[in-house]
Amino acid sequence: MPLDGFPTLLRQFRLWRRHTQEALAFSAELSTRHLSFLENGKAKPSRDMVQRLARALELDLRDHNALLGGAGFAPHYAEGNLDSLALAPVRRAIDLLFEKYEPYGAVLLDRSWNVMELNQGAQRLLAYFAPPAIDMSTLGNIVRAIMHPDGLKESIVDWSALAAVVVDRLERDCAAVPAGDPRHQLLAEVLTYPDVEGARQLLPVTGGPTATVHLRKGNDEVRLFTMITTLGTPQDVTAQELAIEAYFPADEASARLLRSLAEEVPLAS
Repeated sequence: MPLDGFPTLLRQFRLWRRHTQEALAFSAELSTRHLSFLENGKAKPSRDMVQRLARALELDLRDHNALLGGAGFAPHYAEGNLDSLALAPVRRAIDLLFEKYEPYGAVLLDRSWNVMELNQGAQRLLAYFAPPAIDMSTLGNIVRAIMHPDGLKESIVDWSALAAVVVDRLERDCAAVPAGDPRHQLLAEVLTYPDVEGARQLLPVTGGPTATVHLRKGNDEVRLFTMITTLGTPQDVTAQELAIEAYFPADEASARLLRSLAEEVPLAS
């Protein structure tokens, strides 16, 4: 990214975070006049200044690196491969969590809600409730899997209420990230799906701490609630953007069904 990208990026990040110049200058411990010069390109930032501004804006690691790149500096945070030696502790933690969540489902997601991995509980759940001819690209993103007309929609009881929760969550994600983030494209795509605009008008259900997913196939039903696990203090872009969404039974009848699926449909390791 060229050097003249820094002023634009800085202003965009400031506006996305809803900071005035005065508020950001105060947080970054510099004068409003100097911040104004940085935003209009009259002043060139040092590496330390860029990092101070990134911390004051509470940017995630990817955007922190982007701001550095815009000013002509090398990235501060690495972006490793999940199977690399550097991320071996993260890889082991994910494997342990996947194992501990059995027989219940758990899905590894990136920041755009793309499904990176599933434990066996999640594979069994999808194998049982997903339409037989479902496109695997639809299942490859948890938002598409719920919202797409050819996804899990027909198996979800009170789909509109769950769709309202998903759209609300995706819109709040988009409000906190730059326009070029893939989540904006995902939101635009989802809003073209049938019935989504109608569901969008509903207020998200807030009767409990988590949304309940109610699935039905014939006479079998399962009610699930979700919990999301993220890394607390990541120092790697990839690690920061990972999340495990686990699906737990909301009642004993659902727990029995999930246990029975584990007994009847064993999966190869």
